[in-house]
Amino acid sequence: MVTKTAFSFSEQKRIAHSLSLKRQGVWLQWSENTIPFDFSWQNLIWSSNTKLISFVLNATVNWVRTPDLLQLWGFKTSACCKLCPSEKCTLHHILSNCPTALKQKRYTWRHDSVLYHIKAALTLHISSQSKHLISQNKTQHISQSFVKAGSTLSALCRKKAQKNRQTELDGATDWTILTDFDQDNYVFPPEILSTNLRPDILIWSQNQHKVIMIELTCPAEEGMSAAQTLKESRYLPLITDIKNTRKWTVNFFTIEVGARGFVNNSFWKCCLALGMSRATTMKLCKTVSLVVEKCSYAIYLAANSISWEDNKSVLCIEDV
Repeated sequence: MVTKTAFSFSEQKRIAHSLSLKRQGVWLQWSENTIPFDFSWQNLIWSSNTKLISFVLNATVNWVRTPDLLQLWGFKTSACCKLCPSEKCTLHHILSNCPTALKQKRYTWRHDSVLYHIKAALTLHISSQSKHLISQNKTQHISQSFVKAGSTLSALCRKKAQKNRQTELDGATDWTILTDFDQDNYVFPPEILSTNLRPDILIWSQNQHKVIMIELTCPAEEGMSAAQTLKESRYLPLITDIKNTRKWTVNFFTIEVGARGFVNNSFWKCCLALGMSRATTMKLCKTVSLVVEKCSYAIYLAANSISWEDNKSVLCIEDV
């Protein structure tokens, strides 16, 4: 108790100090609603990406060597962006707000790289769920649950409840998944509704007449709430039109992965709603966090280079 109390006082003092820092304390605005980059000791000590870890740590507290900071320290006389006319080139500007970087699709490359890994995980999960349901339907039987020696009834109930947890994918085996990449668009299924809108991920079942739409955004962490509101307002008319057909049910999720590698809790909630296990969800969170951070670091390193590869291939990494 003494140790916990002392740690609590120390933590409160650290947070109070962070709040007093206008630049370095910005992380407090999103820390409570996000899953951070993997800052475990194993990753910090044994990771071969020391430059990437350093970038993540400095980016979290806005202490990366950007033109505005170099000017503040007296190393530069100008804080202008090398790519656009902006007179103040901050980390936020480089990672998510430069019009030239947007036009050259640097942010699109990062977005599609994250989307690629989410699609792979969802495709595998949906296939597994469908096979499990088919097998379950073929082998219907009544089973009784017995409490093993040393086990408690409450533990058994929790395990059974988790196994029987209802998800958005229940009841159908014909799920189709469509993903909207910059160089590989899809057409919204006319069976559902004729529209030119394309959510990043569309999962639908003809048999169940059910639609699941997922919209991914990779904004700066400061703008996660605004990005979520913007996406919800953009797709509200489409959701309303689908519901008005009275033939299809629709569920809409927004997921945000911050440019510094912090994953919004909305991502976690979406994965659990689709029936992913907590272990699989955490693994996917770490993967997309690493992907977005690698992309952001590359975007940062190219901040002084006007050239950028056209149609750059998405960044693919092995599961972490």
